[in-house]
Amino acid sequence: MRVQAINNNIININSRKYTNTTSPTETIKTDKSVRDVVASQNIAFHGLFGNTKPSLSERFQYGLEALDEQTLFIVTSNEKDSNRALKKFASKIGIPVTKTYTLLVKDNELKNDRTLDANFAIFKKGDEYFAINLGPLFGLDIRKPEAKYSKETHYSEGDVVKLQAGEVIHTGEMVWKDEKHKFVFKPQQRYNPENAKKFLISKSALSTDSDIQLFNQRMISSLTSAKEQKSTNKTKYFNFSDIGGLDDIIAELRKFVIRPAKYPDVFENIRLNKGILLYGPPRCGKTLLGQALANEAGLAFWYKNANEFKSGVVGSSEEAVRNYFKEIMKEPGVLFIDEFDAIAKRRDGSSNARYDDSLVNQLLGCMSDLEKSDTISFVIAATNRKDLLDDAMTASGRFGLHLEVPMPDEQGLEAIFNIHAKGKKFDDDISISELIPLMKDSMFNGSDVAELITIGYFNALERLGINTKMDAGTFCSRDLQLISIAKVDLLDAFTKIANQKIAR
Repeated sequence: MRVQAINNNIININSRKYTNTTSPTETIKTDKSVRDVVASQNIAFHGLFGNTKPSLSERFQYGLEALDEQTLFIVTSNEKDSNRALKKFASKIGIPVTKTYTLLVKDNELKNDRTLDANFAIFKKGDEYFAINLGPLFGLDIRKPEAKYSKETHYSEGDVVKLQAGEVIHTGEMVWKDEKHKFVFKPQQRYNPENAKKFLISKSALSTDSDIQLFNQRMISSLTSAKEQKSTNKTKYFNFSDIGGLDDIIAELRKFVIRPAKYPDVFENIRLNKGILLYGPPRCGKTLLGQALANEAGLAFWYKNANEFKSGVVGSSEEAVRNYFKEIMKEPGVLFIDEFDAIAKRRDGSSNARYDDSLVNQLLGCMSDLEKSDTISFVIAATNRKDLLDDAMTASGRFGLHLEVPMPDEQGLEAIFNIHAKGKKFDDDISISELIPLMKDSMFNGSDVAELITIGYFNALERLGINTKMDAGTFCSRDLQLISIAKVDLLDAFTKIANQKIAR
């Protein structure tokens, strides 16, 4: 009867509304009675007694409820690490992110009192959900609760995986404080961002009317000019896997650029080599190294040919240099200056100084300012003529790290050939071991190897009659299966390129 009376007294226990009118003292007694009943019946009421903060699992579900196709839900115990990884792998997300919700896992929510071993983010495309591993240590392990651990369920930093209902997202923290599994993926049946706004860290790129207007202008501009963008934007995404034969240089760049860019806290009291000189013969991969380096480090990339700095107007060249250095001082990035010897030639010390000596002086001053700054930015200078450069420019503190990019050896030629051969079909009569010595004797560089395969492919189209079909309009998709590069195609291409090199 007591329980019945209490239940009759309560209309909405979560909102604390009662049918009867009681004094404060009577209300306290009633509340105590309710607590006794709750304890005896093991009834869970959220938001009535004690701490009202939702559990980690509940907050995780709130994040899922808030997801739309322009929102990112981040789960992390280290925002710096997850933000660095997000910048690095932003191209893999594939949605226009305008808002983020962050579930920040505190150390006291883990039994081991340590940070998560893997951060991750979840995003939505249509009715499908995806997780991206933001690292940094052991990676994610995503599987059904009854499934055993395997390599197939383990994902490395940057991997994107489609989520299935009921899968558990393990983050390396195997023993939780109060629950067996914290992060169980349950697709949401409704869209409700209200709880996420209350209990997660919410950040929006469109917080004001002006932000929304600017965003819409950009979106409309991109949509209406999609045709022009498709025809003009041909920049390819390169990384170190696209570069062959330069493993030693890549290892140096990882040491002096990528790790400091990703983990600046480790190098906080170390003077970084913010000026790096790449030198060697032309067409051996210096520019490709610069592009891949920026992508691997998750940094912005600016390419500039040194001759573009030059101007006939007094002071304009120096101003152009200052403007580019201002950009990289504001935002972490890589400024790549090609044909560096055009603006950094050795000063002769005479009273009749060359007109571009002032440009050298400006570069030296900007490099000194960059070295003293806290910005994690780098200037990569490439040249075929290191001997022409001013001594002060190649000194420590300016461009103190010198990396030679040589002509590829036989092992490098093979690695470059295999990279450019990906996705192409070859006849069985081709032997790479026969081609490599020929290329080595003819002083082939990386660009020559790429051209060898390109011309070989065009030769195959001619030999197989594909060109004739295209001209006659009888080519169909089935003909694609016929295209295969033969030994004769590559040998003809080799002869063409070798003769051109001799003619030069």
